[in-house]
Amino acid sequence: MKFSRRSALRMALVGASTTLFGTPALAANHQIVKLSKIKVGGTYSFQLKNGAPALLFRTKTGVFAFQTICPHQGGSAKYFAPRKLIVCPVHNASFDPFKKGAVVAGPATSPLPSVKVAIKGDWIVVL
Repeated sequence: MKFSRRSALRMALVGASTTLFGTPALAANHQIVKLSKIKVGGTYSFQLKNGAPALLFRTKTGVFAFQTICPHQGGSAKYFAPRKLIVCPVHNASFDPFKKGAVVAGPATSPLPSVKVAIKGDWIVVL
């Protein structure tokens, strides 16, 4: 995946700000969070080793995750549970996490990058 200079700068700023102010979880040693901490239907924000923000979803059948940097111009997208969409505030690009991060609306033309995750014992891990 190619990143523009603006996207790379935003990723660096996100990484620096989470280092300074903290983040819900850092995927260190590939462990994200204990499975028992997320209820079915819940989400969990975490940071990838490269500093990119990501969002984990737990369903009845398992877990999945997406990087939440918008592929359009690198904005930091957020999940809106009532609409079940991940939305970037920069240009209102919207993505459906339940359809492989597909673009629903906005100027983005590619889906959100998926993050390979799995349940290993009591933990949800990055693969």
